[in-house]
Amino acid sequence: MMFQSIDPWTAVLCCAGSAGILLLILAFGHFLQSKVHVEPVRTLLTAAEQKFYKALDSAIDGRLVILSKVRLADLFVVTSASRSARYRVFRSIACKHVDFVLAEIETLHPIAAIELDDSSHQRADRRLRDELLDDLFEKAGFPLLRFRTAASYSARVIEKRVEEVVVL
Repeated sequence: MMFQSIDPWTAVLCCAGSAGILLLILAFGHFLQSKVHVEPVRTLLTAAEQKFYKALDSAIDGRLVILSKVRLADLFVVTSASRSARYRVFRSIACKHVDFVLAEIETLHPIAAIELDDSSHQRADRRLRDELLDDLFEKAGFPLLRFRTAASYSARVIEKRVEEVVVL
């Protein structure tokens, strides 16, 4: 097979032309991409969560702090001699949260978590997530209370359930 020599100027022009075409493609691709808009949410809680929050706030009567939408990765320290095992567990909890966490006022030491279970918890994927949470909290010895969503909540019933796992 024989190769022909290419004039150096032809090679430069060919490379410059290719680079120019690549830049045009990238520029057009940038302008054709969908724009993404970001804005703050109006509230952290859904309507059902807000109803529950009000009843929970009444039930604990200022004795604890209520935190909402707390990441599981911020509640648990994952340790293992195996880096891959530690990373696997961390990945499984990093993007999940619980609805509420009750914490001590002075130190914000978390003492119990609360999940508000609506009808979506009947789906297979949510049941798997709930099983993961139940197992995680049980192994860590950290109380997890579950409440079903309802049209209204009794502060007294919530208080009794919280007192089963926390000294108020």
